[in-house]
Amino acid sequence: MRTVEHLNKVSLLIQAGTSPERMDIAPIPLAYDFVFGVGSQGMTPFECTLANKPLEEEFVIHLEKKSVADFFEHIRLPLGDLFDQRHEAYLKIRIADASPADDRTIVKQMAQLAAHGGGGCDCGCGCG
Repeated sequence: MRTVEHLNKVSLLIQAGTSPERMDIAPIPLAYDFVFGVGSQGMTPFECTLANKPLEEEFVIHLEKKSVADFFEHIRLPLGDLFDQRHEAYLKIRIADASPADDRTIVKQMAQLAAHGGGGCDCGCGCG
């Protein structure tokens, strides 16, 4: 059985909601791919949650607005403003795929992270 492991290219399907049972913020699953474990600070708390989980596993994460930046660190999920007028949200995550990333993909991801944290970034997160 394949699981999420270091330097895997991980594909997730993500929904967001106002409760664990109600995915009303982002009801249609959004796809997100990233290379697991390439952050300069080590694994993020979000990655620790994914570590060793099998493909197709689905789970819900409770997020509080005050701690979301520390939870995801460099990982930028495509969910817009989860906390518009809210202090908490829930993510339903399904692991769609996890397979070894090729060297080019790993280097590309690491270069993007270095550029993001290196100033001059216009991503809107305040890193530049």
